Amino acid sequence: MTDIHLCQPDGAKSCAACCGIYNYVENTRDALAGRFLFRTRLFDRVRENRMSIEDYREVIRHRENAKRIYATIYTCEFVGFLDEGRRKVGCLLHPLGNGGNDLRTASFYGRDICEGHFCPSYQKLESHEVKILLAALDDWYLYGAVVTDIDFVKTFFSIVQNTLGDALDAGIIEHRRDLLDIVSRYFELKSSWPFRDTSRPRFGKYYFVGEEYDIARIDYQFLGAEPSPYDAIFASLSSFFKNKDELNRANLIIHDLMGDFCSAYTQAHR
Repeated sequence: MTDIHLCQPDGAKSCAACCGIYNYVENTRDALAGRFLFRTRLFDRVRENRMSIEDYREVIRHRENAKRIYATIYTCEFVGFLDEGRRKVGCLLHPLGNGGNDLRTASFYGRDICEGHFCPSYQKLESHEVKILLAALDDWYLYGAVVTDIDFVKTFFSIVQNTLGDALDAGIIEHRRDLLDIVSRYFELKSSWPFRDTSRPRFGKYYFVGEEYDIARIDYQFLGAEPSPYDAIFASLSSFFKNKDELNRANLIIHDLMGDFCSAYTQAHR
């Protein structure tokens, strides 16, 4: 459990996953950034009293492709950039961006739900895990995708701690660029993984058909291989392997990252 505020942890990044931003079928970084930039500029007209919230909503409804991966999860039209540097994403209706006026009653879920919701990561992630994650990532797109994937984060820390035979000291890692670079390389697999399943709608380990979903499991028997020690990681990365050779290459990628981290941490800890 962590008491660190995961939604808006610092001035360099933020998370709006609970607003459904990764649930768009078109959910690449460029696609989402394009949506958010247009919305942010359009919402400035609401703040300047040149457009009503209803008119804003109508423009977005006609302009955007709102097709979702999972039909049940709402994708909020009021997510945009919160700063001029476009580093933080979040609620355009929030009072902090509107001179103290709370406009969240106009949202799909309403003010009370938006204000009171804390995702499972608050309960499942430990503070030392969050501190390392925050030090390694300064990117809203990756940060939101990683911090909400509990299995992806915790499996990394579990494996390296079991290998090292000791709990990690976040204070060491936070101030070592070499260690943070390795952690970043691992997290960046979320957007660069070469074995991603593109044959069906996926979100991490889940696949979706309309309002139904299930866990997509790797068929190791079909591949003629033993289950991988990195199975949870492969699931989080929406993996699909056509053959045993691809599985072996994937195992090597993760094995090398874990090995690099453990070696560098051992050197730093001496």
